[in-house]
Amino acid sequence: MIDLARLFHRQWALPLLVAILRRRSLTVSRQTSAETLASLARQGLLTRDGSLTARGRRVAEKGEPLLAALDKLGAQRKWSLPILHALGPRPRRFGELKEALPGATPRALSMALKDLAASGLIERRILDGFPPRTEYAVQQKARGLPPLLDQVARI
Repeated sequence: MIDLARLFHRQWALPLLVAILRRRSLTVSRQTSAETLASLARQGLLTRDGSLTARGRRVAEKGEPLLAALDKLGAQRKWSLPILHALGPRPRRFGELKEALPGATPRALSMALKDLAASGLIERRILDGFPPRTEYAVQQKARGLPPLLDQVARI
């Protein structure tokens, strides 16, 4: 299984995998490219010479429709996809998301949640009670993304 938080920790990881698969160039800085390629190699998705492993090929093939969907929805922060995967079919509160994504800082989660809510991909609900609670759920517009993320995670 792929750790999505590790995979998406580098913003360009999935686009680089797809670019390598399709033999296209991707315009990113040399340092960003080198660090992302090194991270992908540590995860076993690339060989030392920069070619895709069998597992990396499967991730790139499953990730291509995911990138196409993201292009239609607009650019997101690096924690947006792991958040959508963690939300899955049921609503979650901020603390549950923080537990599900231990590498994310509270600030990064908060900013990604605000961006996802502003783009209409998730719904932010404030529940009555004392103290008031907030929960987040995937909107209809983004319902197709968690299954795609599940496919990538199962590789």
